[in-house]
Amino acid sequence: MIEQRVVELLAAHGDSLVGRPQALRRANPSPQEREQLAQFFMLAENLKESMPPVAPSPAFVDSLRRELVASSGVYVKRAKRTRRSVLIGAAAVGSVLSIASVVTAIVLMVSRARSRSGARAMPAP
Repeated sequence: MIEQRVVELLAAHGDSLVGRPQALRRANPSPQEREQLAQFFMLAENLKESMPPVAPSPAFVDSLRRELVASSGVYVKRAKRTRRSVLIGAAAVGSVLSIASVVTAIVLMVSRARSRSGARAMPAP
């Protein structure tokens, strides 16, 4: 059986255990697939029976919300700082390249001018 199909069937079975029986009907496992996955289905059913869902306490929910809001603010600040640093770095590199281009152009012009003046100063044989 293809791994993706196994995942699909196990997810559908899990959904059916938590109140969405149409999920398993939609997945439409063949009798052969049901037989191959029977042990996994039984394991999921046993886990559901032995581990009932638990709702978190309001204090935990509130604490988690505050932590997430605080950490998101740190993330946003860090992202802005990083973006600003990248922008300044790119501007600096652009400036250095511009200066290097101007210096190269001046050096080329001076060397061409010297080679022309040196060629004129040589006497003909």
